[in-house]
Amino acid sequence: MSQQGTLRSDVPAAFAAANSNPARLVHLIPDELARSVPDHSIFAYPKTDMPQDGFVEVSARSFANAINRTAWYLESILGKAPAGEFPAVAYQGHSEIRYFLFMFGAIKAGYKMLYLSPRNSVTGSLNVLEKSDCHIFLTARNTHVENILSQRNMRTATVPELEELLEDKEVRAYPYSKSFAEARTDPCLVLHTTGSTGLPKPITWKNEILSTYEAWRTIPAVDRYVPTTEVYQQSRRAYNLMPLFHTSGLNIGITMSLLLGVTTVYGSANVVPHTAYADEIHKYGGVDASIGPPSIYEELSHDPKSLERIHNFNYILVCGAAISQTAGDIISKHCRVVSNFGATETACLPRLAPAVEDWAYFYWHPTHSGIVFREYMDGLHELYIERKPELDLYYQGIFSTFPQLEEYSMNDLYSRHPDPAKPFLYKWRGRADDVIVLSNGEKLAPALMEASLCSSPLVKGAMVVGRGKFQPAALVDLKDAPPASAADRHALIKEMLPAIAQANVHAPAHGQLDQYHILFVDPSRPMHYLGQGKIQRHQTYRLYEKDIEDVYTAAENLDDQEGEVGDMRVDFADRTNIAKWLKDLIEETAGIQNLGPDSAFFESGLDSLHVIKIVRELKIHAKLTGGNNLTPDSISPASVYSNPSLVELSEFLYKTADLAPEDPDSAYQSADPNEKEVKNPKLTAMESLFQEFVSTLPVESKPRVTPVTTGTTVLLTGTTGSLGSYLLNEMNNDSNVKHIYALDRSAGGAEKYQQAIAARGLSPIDSKRDTFLKADLSDSQLGVGQENYTKILENVTHVLHCQWPVNFNWTLNSFKPYITGVRNIDQMASSSTNNAFVMFISSIAAVGGYKGVGGVPEAPILDFTAAAPMGYGQSKLIAEALLEKAAQISGVRTAVCRVGIVAGPVEQQKGMWNKHEYIPSIIVSSAHLGVVPETFPSRDHIDWLPVDKLSKVLCEILETASQPELDAATGAISSAPLHSKTFHVVNPQFSSWEEDLGQNLLAAYPEGMVKPVKFEQWVDALKASVDEAERTGKVDVDANPAMRLLEFYSKAAAGGAVEKGARTLPTNVSQSASKTLRNLGPLNRVWLENWMVQWGIKEPGAVQNSFLALN
Repeated sequence: MSQQGTLRSDVPAAFAAANSNPARLVHLIPDELARSVPDHSIFAYPKTDMPQDGFVEVSARSFANAINRTAWYLESILGKAPAGEFPAVAYQGHSEIRYFLFMFGAIKAGYKMLYLSPRNSVTGSLNVLEKSDCHIFLTARNTHVENILSQRNMRTATVPELEELLEDKEVRAYPYSKSFAEARTDPCLVLHTTGSTGLPKPITWKNEILSTYEAWRTIPAVDRYVPTTEVYQQSRRAYNLMPLFHTSGLNIGITMSLLLGVTTVYGSANVVPHTAYADEIHKYGGVDASIGPPSIYEELSHDPKSLERIHNFNYILVCGAAISQTAGDIISKHCRVVSNFGATETACLPRLAPAVEDWAYFYWHPTHSGIVFREYMDGLHELYIERKPELDLYYQGIFSTFPQLEEYSMNDLYSRHPDPAKPFLYKWRGRADDVIVLSNGEKLAPALMEASLCSSPLVKGAMVVGRGKFQPAALVDLKDAPPASAADRHALIKEMLPAIAQANVHAPAHGQLDQYHILFVDPSRPMHYLGQGKIQRHQTYRLYEKDIEDVYTAAENLDDQEGEVGDMRVDFADRTNIAKWLKDLIEETAGIQNLGPDSAFFESGLDSLHVIKIVRELKIHAKLTGGNNLTPDSISPASVYSNPSLVELSEFLYKTADLAPEDPDSAYQSADPNEKEVKNPKLTAMESLFQEFVSTLPVESKPRVTPVTTGTTVLLTGTTGSLGSYLLNEMNNDSNVKHIYALDRSAGGAEKYQQAIAARGLSPIDSKRDTFLKADLSDSQLGVGQENYTKILENVTHVLHCQWPVNFNWTLNSFKPYITGVRNIDQMASSSTNNAFVMFISSIAAVGGYKGVGGVPEAPILDFTAAAPMGYGQSKLIAEALLEKAAQISGVRTAVCRVGIVAGPVEQQKGMWNKHEYIPSIIVSSAHLGVVPETFPSRDHIDWLPVDKLSKVLCEILETASQPELDAATGAISSAPLHSKTFHVVNPQFSSWEEDLGQNLLAAYPEGMVKPVKFEQWVDALKASVDEAERTGKVDVDANPAMRLLEFYSKAAAGGAVEKGARTLPTNVSQSASKTLRNLGPLNRVWLENWMVQWGIKEPGAVQNSFLALN
């Protein structure tokens, strides 16, 4: 029997199996749900790229409304669809629920969407467009289809963002009056095959094929084996990794969300799906089921903590390919494993759920599917579907796709269950048509690739393999004897590169062949051929199975690959050389053209397979020329994911190889005044950039007006960041602030702030005084448009500029757009009606290289050698200096706040200090390691400010600093030259790690969790944990985040026994301006315990009393 588990008792009637009706139009179901269960969550997706920040819930009402909005949008740009023609509209975008909105919206509007896989080759996509007679191409923003559009003349448009389509404002229902009988054979969607004969071909669905999913629910149980949908409905929230241009991605959303009432949870569209991210969704998404390709669950099966997270899941649904028996058996000890199956041509095939222990088998319904098995060879059976006249087509979708057929072979091979009592169970074994199914569930057609390899005069025959692997390999039969030495092999591979490149023309991005996965046939074990030169694939594969595995192992271990590099050697001591080589490598690997220094890799077209190839090349070159520091072991896919642009990745490689990498916290340490001054090679560039902006500042030309100090209107930038959100919260609670213009780089600032409210315990948005605007500060009108810019000029009295990327790897030039933003804010303030006051949130990185005697003055500094030697600090100091010049030249009243380390919130237990920063990483990893450093010699001086306290301090400084400057003699507004006011915003009650923090830390942990050790011993323990993780493959960055910063901590441990001289940052001016700062105490145990609650180290109740007493 199915062992279906406990059925839910709270399923709304709208989703009850008893109320299933296949004879209804699926695209109208959202309207039904909006009426019957309007608040039910249909879909969910993360509010930010970090799942722990919470999720956006899309209700039935919101989803139905968005479909209507999408239908009206399509009509507005395309016109009314000609009756009965159903023109095809291509779309390519990010994998999120816009695919459903456009699919259903297009059906209502009389069009049919055509969904192209972004992994297709250009030739494949053009073939689908041509055969579908498609002349309209819609894209999401930052989607790259230039290679397609350059070869086919098409009408194009960029579609609205998802947040715009989901806007709460109700729109009029788009009229649609057809019944199921009238519309069942109307075409509704164009998908495409993987191209098993060489090129993908379009498959046009009719409305009736969408009903196969609901028909599945109505099949009768057999001997207590129930429809698999009953197992699916045990879940309330299921995470779906399958892409929405993929048939299974669409199928899952329709079945789970619209028919079963299971909320389908998706990941962020900005994040390339990978195992660690899936684990984060499992942890923070509130899910009790997971759906995705086998490669994800293969990796999760090796991680005990990941397995703990799925222990209470109802099921794991594996799609696209088969998971290994080993991984499936491991996971099935924690939760049910369900193997999924379908095809673009068939949609759903009705099946029953096998017993838990038979997770690898399928039970096709004996009376409601038409599926039969015919013997193929060697105990294998081929699956056929026979047309059954007594069955409606929504049980046999294949005959909706191909109405002229009486039977259909899926070209899939199965073996029967070995238990004679279970002859109805079959296990998938492979493809009869030799299509290769990779471990990520994608399919690769080898025929044209093999033909291209054989086009080389050196090659007699070739067989592409790779089933269950992440990328393909090729077994090549040479016309002459194979190479006898490594050098000969490398030379031969070099000769074959044109043929390999040609083979990849016929391969999608996920199926590219490289030179490291080439195996040559041994003449003593000849390749098996059939007539006309066709290779006997099964027999040949068995003959070379071990050799093929060895090729994959050697590629992974970098064995004997230095010679493949040829004469090319990367100089990792030369930034320019690294950047040029990287640009060539990435453009060639991913087929990207004109990759800019700051272009985001993944927005430009890089995918997970490209990352693996790039990492392999990086490891090979690191082995050759990386020195002692940049080793193959120091490079991983995370190196690319964490540094996703040429600037960032080049800087990462340069600094890692340099033996003295930039210390992110060097900005927070004062320099040794006795240290010999070395000319900063970037000083000239800083001065040049500064003069470029100063030369364009407007000259003060009008009388100064009396500044507004009550009923203020504030322009606040960066409101979706952590500090920015707390600043907006503080202003919303200030009765003196009349209106706030909240500017952010991305759209949907209000929605993002709304999402942060619950997570951080912030006050609600005040719709009467909060105006959220998408902005581009590098634009002369701040990117808000003429109308909004005019309103800002007329109304704004104060500017609090908080928006600035915190990236210690960026070069100065990367920050130029942000310095331009400061210049444009100066221009706005100079032209403003109310003589707007501008306060800039700077950083002590701006003075991280200060070498003056005594403390750093709370005053403007125009000596650019004072900046920390990295682009971040240099750009901040230029911005500070620019504000000083704006005061002198333009008469703009300005102030600068040099902020130190921003810690987590302490006034409530909501919110969290990002555990991946270097200080939280120490505290969190210590709980994992069982030891905590009682010393941190190079970081002994502690003057951290909690973010919620900091927001109060900054708002108080803004109010104080913006008071008008009066002439002492007349009491009128002073006409004297202005200067920028400067404030050091750090905790004046500083403390010591060794004398204070170490003891408080030890006391704050749950009893017995950690023991104190010297910092050097702690680093040794961390290194041992990293070595163990590498040895076992069990990496838990969530529990042990410090492992990502091992090199930084190692450098800090080797830096000496004592801090080189605690920086001195006087706060006299700041304290006089802020009551909160004056009264703030030093870091204490209660703060530490509150952070531990936020990180999950301590239970909330354990610190409640002391927390309340302090706050």
